[in-house]
Amino acid sequence: MVSTRRGLPGRVEIDAARRTVDASVVARVAALPVTALAELRCTATWRSVQEILAARGRLAVEGRRLADELEPVTGAVGPGPARSALVALRRALYNARRPAGRAWPVEVASGLGPRVAAWLTDLDRHDALVRQLPDLLDQERRGTYEVLRRWVGTDAFGYGVLQAGPAMSAALRQWLASPPGSVPPRQVALRLTRYLARVVAKTSPHATFMMAALGQWSDDGEPVRWDGPWAWRSAVEPNVPLLLRLLTDLARADGGLAALFEVRPNPSLEEDDGRLWYVTGQENAYSGIAASQPLRRLLRPPYDDLRTQAGGALDRLVDLGVLELHPPVADQAAAHLADLTGRLGTHPAGKALAAVQEALARYPEAARVSEREALQRKVRSAFAELAGDDADRLPDRNLFHENAVVTTPGPRLGLAAWRPALGDLHAIVDFAAVFDRDGVARLLAADLFAEWFGAGAQVPFGRFHRMLAQRTHPAAPGTPAGELHALMYPWQERHPPGRTPAVPRLDELRDARTAALAAVRELLPETPDALTIDPTVLSALATDRPEFVRPVGSLSCFVQTISSPDGTPVRLVLNGLGPGHGAMRSRVHRLLRVAGVPAGENRLLGTERGMPVEITGLFGSNVNLRSPVAAQEIGYPGVVPSGPATFDLRDVAVRHECGAGGLVLVHAGHGTRLRPVYTGMVAPMLLPRTARLLLQLFGDMPSPVMELASVFSRPPESVPARVERTARVSVGRVTVARAAWYVPVREIPRRGKNSAAAHLLALAAWFAEHSLPERCFVSSGDPGAPVRERLHMMRLAKPTYLDLADPALVTLFDRGLDASGSVVVFRELLPDFEAALGLEGGGGPPDRRRHVTEYVVEVGHA
Repeated sequence: MVSTRRGLPGRVEIDAARRTVDASVVARVAALPVTALAELRCTATWRSVQEILAARGRLAVEGRRLADELEPVTGAVGPGPARSALVALRRALYNARRPAGRAWPVEVASGLGPRVAAWLTDLDRHDALVRQLPDLLDQERRGTYEVLRRWVGTDAFGYGVLQAGPAMSAALRQWLASPPGSVPPRQVALRLTRYLARVVAKTSPHATFMMAALGQWSDDGEPVRWDGPWAWRSAVEPNVPLLLRLLTDLARADGGLAALFEVRPNPSLEEDDGRLWYVTGQENAYSGIAASQPLRRLLRPPYDDLRTQAGGALDRLVDLGVLELHPPVADQAAAHLADLTGRLGTHPAGKALAAVQEALARYPEAARVSEREALQRKVRSAFAELAGDDADRLPDRNLFHENAVVTTPGPRLGLAAWRPALGDLHAIVDFAAVFDRDGVARLLAADLFAEWFGAGAQVPFGRFHRMLAQRTHPAAPGTPAGELHALMYPWQERHPPGRTPAVPRLDELRDARTAALAAVRELLPETPDALTIDPTVLSALATDRPEFVRPVGSLSCFVQTISSPDGTPVRLVLNGLGPGHGAMRSRVHRLLRVAGVPAGENRLLGTERGMPVEITGLFGSNVNLRSPVAAQEIGYPGVVPSGPATFDLRDVAVRHECGAGGLVLVHAGHGTRLRPVYTGMVAPMLLPRTARLLLQLFGDMPSPVMELASVFSRPPESVPARVERTARVSVGRVTVARAAWYVPVREIPRRGKNSAAAHLLALAAWFAEHSLPERCFVSSGDPGAPVRERLHMMRLAKPTYLDLADPALVTLFDRGLDASGSVVVFRELLPDFEAALGLEGGGGPPDRRRHVTEYVVEVGHA
C-alpha cells in the first residue's frame, strides 16, 4: 500500500511540487468483453469488400496506364472500324469499365495485348466478387445471430435490458425461448446489437451494463492489477424522488399520513427590512411576505410543535413555501424504504413501502429474468397503491434503479508506473484553468459586492443573493453586472461583440485565452500526423496568464490506459474532466453499501480551505445519492437533511475580504469560513439557481467554456465544405484529443434503395477515400448552434460505436443519420480493443476476459 502520511489525509503526493491524487480510484468496467463484438464481425464479407476495393484501385491505375500507352497506337491507325474499336477500348480502360464486344479483342501494339487481357481477367474477378457479395453478406449475417443470441443471453445483458427497455426485454426472452437457430425479427436484432455495442464498447453507467469498483494506489510494480476472482452484484435503489413525490401528493388528501410528516421552517427564511424572504425548492426567484408578529413568534426557535402552533394556517404557509412539509426520511438516508416503513408503521402507505422493500431486497438474488420481472410487477403494484388515481401517470420504467458493483477487491494501480502520466495530467488541468468561467465571475462578484455593500462588509447570504438578481439580470452587456450575469447564465448568450473596457479583468482573461489557444494551435501539424506536446510547454504558457487565474483545487480525470497492460510507464487517453472532492468515489461507496459489500467509511474532506458544507439534495435524480464527504451540510429549501449538523441558508453570510480581494461564505454567528461542496452526478448547470450560485461563487468546481479536446485540436466552427481531419494530440503521456474527421452529413453515402451489399461497398470506398478507420466512434453536432440548445447538443454528441464489418451496426449508423446534426464526427477507437484489460477470474479463455475499463483518478494540490 502506498503511504499517505505525506500530504493531506487521504491523498497521495506524486512529486516535489506537492501535486496529489486521491488515495482511492474508481474503476468503471464494461459488463461484457470485447470479444463479443469481435465475434459479430462478418470477417469474410469484410475481406471480400477489401479485395473488391483493392481490385478497383488496381483496375483504375492499370487501366489509365494502358489507356495512355494506347494513345499513340490509336493515333497511328487511320479512320475506320479499327480506329473506332481502339478509341472505345481506351475509353473503357480509362474508366475501368468492361469494353464492348467490338472493342475487344482488337489488334494492339506488341506487349499491350497480354496486359489488356490480364486487366480483363482482374476485372472478371472483381465482378465475380461483387456478384457474390450479397449472398456472402446474407449468409454471414445469419451466422451472427447465434453469436448475438449467446451474448445477449448473459445475465449482465439480460438484467440491464430489463431495466433499460421492458418491451425489448420481452422480445429478447421470446427469442431466447425459441428453438436454436431461430432468426429474430429484424428490428429486434438491430436493437439488441445496439445495446450490445453499448455494453461492450463503452462504460455506460446504466443498470448492469457497467460494473463499478473502488481501487487504490499501491507500491506494486504492475501498472494495473486485479486480484481474482472477479465477481459482481446488483445494487438496487428505489426511485427516491418519485417515491417522495407520491407520498407528498398522498399526504395532501390523507390527514393520517400528513400527521406523520415533519413540518419545518423553510431553511432560507430571513427577515430583512420588515419582510421575510425565502426561496423554495422549485425556485426561480426570492419570495417575500410581511413579517407580522404572529409569524415571527411561529418561526422563532425551537421548532418543536410547528403543526400545532400554525393551526389552520398550516396549509396556507406550506403552499406559500414559508413552512415545508417533509416525508419523514432524509434525502441522503442510507435506507429510505426501511426508514419510511419504520416511521409510517401500519398506515397503508407503510404497507405498500414494505412490499417494495421486500421485492427489492430479493431482486439481486433473482437469477432468472422472469423472476426479476415478477418482482418488478410487485414494485409497480405497490407504487400504484401510492399513486392512487394517478397510477396511470407512473413512468413505464425506472420505478427503481439497478447498478452493478464489483464485490471482489478492486484494482491496484502501481504508482511508480502511473506517476509520469499523473504529472502530465496535472500540467493539463493547470493549463486548462484559463478556460474556466467561474474564477473571473468570483472577482466580478467581489467588486460589485464592495460597490453595493462596502469593502470588508458582511451581509446575509439572502440579501446578497437578492441584490445580485436585482442588479445583474437587467444590466446591459459590457457592464460589470451584465458580464457577471452572462458568466453565470452562459446559455442566455448575452455576450457583446468586441471588448469590454468597463470590465478590464474580463478582457485580460479573454486575451489570455486567445493567446493560450493560439500558442497550442501553432503547434498543431498541418498534416494529420499525431503530435506530442512537451508538458513543460503548457507549464510555461500557464506562467504568462493573469495572476487571478487559479486551477480548480480538485478534479476528476476520466482516463483509459492505451499502452499494453504491462507497459511502464503507462500512457493514457483523457476522456473528460469532472468535479472532484470525492464525487465519483462517494457514489460508488454508497452503491457498495447498498449491495452489502464491505466498503469501510467514506473519507471526509479536510478543512484546510474552510469547513466543507455539503449540498445534499437529490434535485430530482437518484444519481445524486451518495455517501457524505463532509460532516456538515447546508439546510437547503425542499431538502431533508441527514442530521442536526446543518447550516441553514439563513445561517450563512457573505463577507468581503479586502486583502484577498474576494468573497467568502461564512457562518453568520461565529464567522467560520465555509466551503460549499456538491458531489452529485447531475451536472451543476442543471441544479436550482441558489445551489448553482453557491458553487459558482464560493465552491470549487470546473466550469469550462469549451471542451478540452477542442482546445488541443482545430474543429470546424461551421459546417465544412468537405471532410476535415484533426490530428491526435498528446501532452506527454496523455492523449487529450483523438484523431477526428468532421463530415457534412450530406457527404456520407446513404443506403436509400440500394441493397445492403451495395451500400456497404459505397460506404467502405468512401471511408477508404478519406482514410477513416473501419472501427470508430460516431457522434454529430451543429456548429454555431445557440448555447441554449445545450441539451439537444449533448444528445447529439453522445458517441456510438461503428464497425463496418458488422452489418447491423452499419444499418443503425445509416438510420441514425436521419436524426443527425449537420456535421457527423468520426473519432478513432483509442484505446483499441486489443488494449482492453484482462480481468482475473472472469471466466473463459484470456481473450474472453478483456473488458473496456475506465479509471477515475482525482488530482489536486496539497
